[in-house]
Amino acid sequence: MSPSRKAVVEVTVLAALAVSVVILVLNLLEVDDYPEALDPAAAVTPDPLPSWLSPELKHGCDACATCIHRFETSECRIVATVRDRDGWHRLFWAGSETYTYDDPAFLGGALRNRTAELVGGTWTIRGRYTPAENHPPHACSPAAREVDLRYRLHRGRFPGTGDPALDPSGTLAVPGRLLWFRFSFPPDRVDDFWWELENPDTFAGASMIPCSCGPPDPGKK
Repeated sequence: MSPSRKAVVEVTVLAALAVSVVILVLNLLEVDDYPEALDPAAAVTPDPLPSWLSPELKHGCDACATCIHRFETSECRIVATVRDRDGWHRLFWAGSETYTYDDPAFLGGALRNRTAELVGGTWTIRGRYTPAENHPPHACSPAAREVDLRYRLHRGRFPGTGDPALDPSGTLAVPGRLLWFRFSFPPDRVDDFWWELENPDTFAGASMIPCSCGPPDPGKK
């Protein structure tokens, strides 16, 4: 015996109500509370240099005893991206949104959301060391000049600092790995966020270069 039309309607209404209740509960459980994000396309001035990168570079020189170079920053910026993965139950609001941060507290706060995931992060430092004084051309020992540091963000247990990276001239050392911050996540988990240098062999050139206060390299124009 087939069910009556009235019974079919009642079952359909009850099913629709049940689905609505489930969707409502899931939406109440999924709370999005993201700190204010950065505009990744906005033009910004370089951030201050980290304390481990010396603003001055000194190295020995037979002609002037000690050469002093000052760092001129062209870029220094941290960019960490978080994706908010909204579920199907958000209906018209379903989809993914991305947020960009450069502050550890804001990044940690964003990742407390249940649907947040760390997409990645970069720390870029570019610039060059230039002579602090104008010396006449002289035979000078090689020294770091162009600097292009590219760090990648990792999340997990910090493996330690490891050995520093040294440029080919031996005048500039930078950390190969460094801890950015440590953040607690409920219920009892603590995650480390740390940076690893992506280009340890090329961050200041892959070959010996003349000091920038010495004579020009005859192989370069």
